Amino acid sequence: MISSANNWCLCFDLRQRSYILDNMREPTREYIFPQSPEGQNSVVMDVLELPVYELEDDKMRIHDVVWGDCEIGDRQPYDSLLMELARSPLFRRLQAVEQLTLPPRFATLPNTTYFSRWQHVWGSLAFVRKMTEGDERFDDRQRTVLELRTLFSDVGQTAFSHLGDWMFQGIQGGENLHDQDLRDLLETFGVDALLEKYGLTLDETVFPEVDDWVECPSPDLCVDRVDYGLREILRWFGRATDIARYQQNLQNPQSLFRINDQQMLEVTNEDFARRFAAGYSILPTEHWIQPVHRLQLELLQTAVKRALLESYFSDGVSLTYPVHPRDRIYGIDADYRFALAAVGDGGALSRTMQTIASDQRQIYVAARRLDLCRLFSDVAMSFPDFPDPLQSYCRRSKEFGLVSPHVEIAQNDKARQGILNEMGRVSLGLPPMKPRSIDPSVLVDGQAVKLSKIDPSFGNYLAGQNEAMRRGYRAELLVNREFGRKLLDLCQRVNDDWPDAVRCQRNPDNLREIVRQAGMCGAGRRFDGIYELWAFFSS
Repeated sequence: MISSANNWCLCFDLRQRSYILDNMREPTREYIFPQSPEGQNSVVMDVLELPVYELEDDKMRIHDVVWGDCEIGDRQPYDSLLMELARSPLFRRLQAVEQLTLPPRFATLPNTTYFSRWQHVWGSLAFVRKMTEGDERFDDRQRTVLELRTLFSDVGQTAFSHLGDWMFQGIQGGENLHDQDLRDLLETFGVDALLEKYGLTLDETVFPEVDDWVECPSPDLCVDRVDYGLREILRWFGRATDIARYQQNLQNPQSLFRINDQQMLEVTNEDFARRFAAGYSILPTEHWIQPVHRLQLELLQTAVKRALLESYFSDGVSLTYPVHPRDRIYGIDADYRFALAAVGDGGALSRTMQTIASDQRQIYVAARRLDLCRLFSDVAMSFPDFPDPLQSYCRRSKEFGLVSPHVEIAQNDKARQGILNEMGRVSLGLPPMKPRSIDPSVLVDGQAVKLSKIDPSFGNYLAGQNEAMRRGYRAELLVNREFGRKLLDLCQRVNDDWPDAVRCQRNPDNLREIVRQAGMCGAGRRFDGIYELWAFFSS
């Protein structure tokens, strides 16, 4: 548990930290436990393992659920740099930013919250650290550069992660706003000067123009895809593909991966490659762009925009007005808790989203999980036809249905983003989003071969995934006419006022204060719980 003394340390100005530590008799140790669902307030879905971090003055021990134990502190002087970054507000705020966007009460799949950007960036660093250990191609400085590249890759993520990209770039935009803002963000907080103190630069650690195993275009593997993919698969889908059998191997990732002479990542175990590819491929269609999840993202975007437009905050941060929404969004998810609870006719929108989310989580537990387990029961030998996110494959699923009874979904590949009120029904267009896929290179008889070339069934499966990711949908909320009119009015006001709000001038002092406060509060403002308890059903 976090001691009262250490918990107090989270709340004061981080610039005073060195003075406090110098006057303590014993080294400070802080245990960071991401909030976990317990007791009757949980979704019964296997055991959700969460990482733990031990931060001392000069070292950090990472107990990661994917990569196992990893210690930072012995490789000097560069590990001192990593510890300075770990203590900085830029990184501490990531403890309270959901990796997968939706807050727990709005999530459409169990076990897809309590997953912070902090977990992902330090997990990715642990992967890099273990992959380069003992490799004579990398000296300590080169290893540090690789670790910093993956560590910095997500530090520019806004509250609710990619929601910021979609709000300012559009749902079909580049999803790289966090990259565009990154240099300004790092320079505002003096990270460029900090790197120079250790003989490093922003250009080599954050913005290198190179494609390699740390970061490269899909469908090749890179550190980012491997870490977040495995992390999410093991949360809600690991049993269906039986990838959990490799958890022990993942603690020594060199037993499953290698860095080739072209500095690209290869998988050395074909069975693992097949199970990982099967699991990763459905993350988009069953979660990130699944139509009901997409509906929730649209509604959340409207609610957050309204909060930004109306300064719906009570965190006491002193700012100079007007505040550009692009600065304000660099807080943490909890900054919007009050706004999300109140938006839309006294919180009616929030209650509607909670109802839809609860339905969808129960649908997965009772039905969809059975579909997927059945489909992937033979993935070690052959891949099935790619699953349609709206089609049932077993009796229980057909009886239960795959969409909340409060929503109707129809495929519409020409759907455009926007909201309509037709005959008392609220209708939202859900155009396709950014596709994501992998086709791992597998080592076979000393040669790296794409999995799609090794197994034609995976090639067909991948083609099916690409077709599914190109689909658009139209969703209808089944609400009464009065609330439908209020929701339509809310969306119209947001759409009318948003262009003017984003034209105001940004203020680096506002950005600095928002991030500083978010860093101080991040560890203490972790995520809400999911408040349902469901029984298991069998097919």
